[in-house]
Amino acid sequence: MSQLGSNKTNKKLFGAYDIRGIYGEGLDEAFAAKVGKAYGSYLKNAGGGKVLVGHDARTSSPSLHQSFIEGILASGNDVVDIGLASTPMAVWYAASMGFDGGAVVTASHLGKAHNGLKLYAAKAKPLGANNGLGEIKRAVEGGELTENKEGGRVIKEEIVATYIRCMLEHLSPSRRLKIAIDAGHGAAGPEIIELASQAKDKVEILYLNCSPDGTFPKRSPNPLDEGSLDELVALVRAEKCDFGVSLDGDADRAVFIDEEGQLVPTDLMIGLIGAELVRRNGGGSVVYDLRASRAVPEYISEAGGEAIRTGVGTNFMMNSIKDSGALFAGELSGHYYYGDMYASDNALRTALEAINVVANAGGTSLSKLIKPLCRYALSGEINLKVNEIQSTLQKLEEAVAGGTKEHIDGLSVSFNEWWFAARGSQTEPVLRLTVGAVSPSILEDRTRHLIEIIEK
Repeated sequence: MSQLGSNKTNKKLFGAYDIRGIYGEGLDEAFAAKVGKAYGSYLKNAGGGKVLVGHDARTSSPSLHQSFIEGILASGNDVVDIGLASTPMAVWYAASMGFDGGAVVTASHLGKAHNGLKLYAAKAKPLGANNGLGEIKRAVEGGELTENKEGGRVIKEEIVATYIRCMLEHLSPSRRLKIAIDAGHGAAGPEIIELASQAKDKVEILYLNCSPDGTFPKRSPNPLDEGSLDELVALVRAEKCDFGVSLDGDADRAVFIDEEGQLVPTDLMIGLIGAELVRRNGGGSVVYDLRASRAVPEYISEAGGEAIRTGVGTNFMMNSIKDSGALFAGELSGHYYYGDMYASDNALRTALEAINVVANAGGTSLSKLIKPLCRYALSGEINLKVNEIQSTLQKLEEAVAGGTKEHIDGLSVSFNEWWFAARGSQTEPVLRLTVGAVSPSILEDRTRHLIEIIEK
């Protein structure tokens, strides 16, 4: 077992919403045990006693998982160990079965050298820097963690089949589609195979890379990385599938391609699925990422729903859903959240909702369904290095005259013919700029103008 690194190294491992780093560089079994003990103590102090724990397919995950569990047991909590699991499955099961907490050893979409931890309180509430994770960090850095003399006990459970049965309650297609799903050798592989078996009467599922392999031999764990969709595109085209969906390493992100193998912009999927859920429920609200196309709130409104704009990241999304009672939320990274699933994100649920949308559209293809949302020219996210984020945002706000300004997460300004959102990175001096416009020429002109202001 490797030794715990310095506190300086450990500090870098604790982010705003989770714990992440390169395995062996401070993030090791000794560190995982300390985090487990601190996390267990945090839950114990809040009245807890039973914790669900799972892990992804990375080669370092089983040993980190075991050490993390040992730490939790030492705090006096009982552990239900579900082994290999996607983050959405673990979070859903922990919340629906009334666990006091849930945790997953995972680095999500990051490369194979990375690993980390996602920690939750009861009812799928994620622990972040301002609500629990900061306290756990201080306990880990303090070095002295008390142990419960009695300790806890561990129980192993297999929940994949149960999870899929519950997910299928959301599948209601009027015709049988053929789709392709790529697990990328990640944690969701067994779940997809089980889905293909249980849902075969409703949908034909062709699956790719469903054997978990922490070396990720076929593609990056991030489906948005260059080349990650190539194999899926080839399969969709060769087998004439209705669409394809690619998942990240822990299956909390979903990226879609249409029947022609073309990438469907993630923000437009928010609008498409959100509008369908609004129509199905006879109204309701949908939360969307402030970087999304203006077409998203327009399309949701046209379906009779209320569109709610919020910042980027899990905390913004989940808080907005809970505060508004929204049906659904989505962000450009491919996270999609559900009000009837404790406001948590779930890529597999999103694949099922996409099946519903396409199957119930009277034979209209996904490419044609998405076309009404392709109304505007969009820049995508542009990353610009700056000396200081807040001063740059202030300079930008002062330089841009007129428009409707918001400060939800950085600076957003909207004009009749164009709009932009600028927000700072959580980890580096980088300003992330997203611009949209009614035409490509206006988009090009305004984007150039904003970059000149930022870089001046």
